[in-house]
Amino acid sequence: MEKYLRSVCAFASWLDGREITKELAANCKAHLASQNYAPTTVNAMLSALNSLLEFLGLQECRVKFLKIQRRLFRDADRELTKDDYQRLLNTAHKLGRERLELLVETIGATGIRVSEVACITVGAVQQGKAEIALKGKIRTILLPEKLRCKLLKYTKKQKTPPVRSFAPKAEKSWAADRSGRS
Repeated sequence: MEKYLRSVCAFASWLDGREITKELAANCKAHLASQNYAPTTVNAMLSALNSLLEFLGLQECRVKFLKIQRRLFRDADRELTKDDYQRLLNTAHKLGRERLELLVETIGATGIRVSEVACITVGAVQQGKAEIALKGKIRTILLPEKLRCKLLKYTKKQKTPPVRSFAPKAEKSWAADRSGRS
């Protein structure tokens, strides 16, 4: 509400007593865009302005939002390099942490997020694909054959029944379920 009120008050101040028109609303949009605000901030201000204009019965004065092209690529410094990836795999292997090594390889081979690892279940590996439903989106991740073979081989080596997911928390939750304690 504070943000809305700030935006509306800024518009009223910018109007400086002039009557609201479609042209002035468009000029206000141009003014906001020229003030070195981030485009998303300008659109947030325009949203408040459009809500006010609708409330006042001035729908014809509403303005369109700035068009923002979504970034298709992340900043390069946020990405894992091939050397970093290989170092993670090698370290997990040297430490004898096979599950961790498979986890890193799964993330690297599929491009899934860490939060999506729980969706890589034994059933998904057997089918060769995982349905991931997070953040209101559903997407299908295909699991490469080489990775599938490694993951299935790992599950067969386990002494306990295979856990439902390859995520580290899944192993702990299975143990808790089996003993009856959390």
